[in-house]
Amino acid sequence: MLSVHAAQHAAHDAVVPAAAGEKDDLLSPWEDLGIRPDDVGRWQARGFTPFEAALAQGDGLTPSAASHHRRELERVARAWMQQGLDSAEGLDWHRAGFTAAEARRWRARGVDVATAQRRRAGYA
Repeated sequence: MLSVHAAQHAAHDAVVPAAAGEKDDLLSPWEDLGIRPDDVGRWQARGFTPFEAALAQGDGLTPSAASHHRRELERVARAWMQQGLDSAEGLDWHRAGFTAAEARRWRARGVDVATAQRRRAGYA
């Protein structure tokens, strides 16, 4: 279903580029999270934070399709923000299937994402 939404909104997302001159100044947090530079203006126009946009983009959503999933994205992003992990590192933990609280606990033990994945799967 999400891919249908993404396809339906692709044409709408083809507009609203970032203003000339602003683009380079605004990219840093967006770039750090892997947001496609040409999409930054569209995410911003819809009020998404860089982390929310990264979560949505990772799920294959375009900016306009993500608008239909806004509450869920906000809820997930808030959990990561409350743990201080609304960052590229937090995104790595999220993509690896960890919750924000799980990531915090593993990090407190000095364990990185790859090691935590192996340990959770039963491989030391």
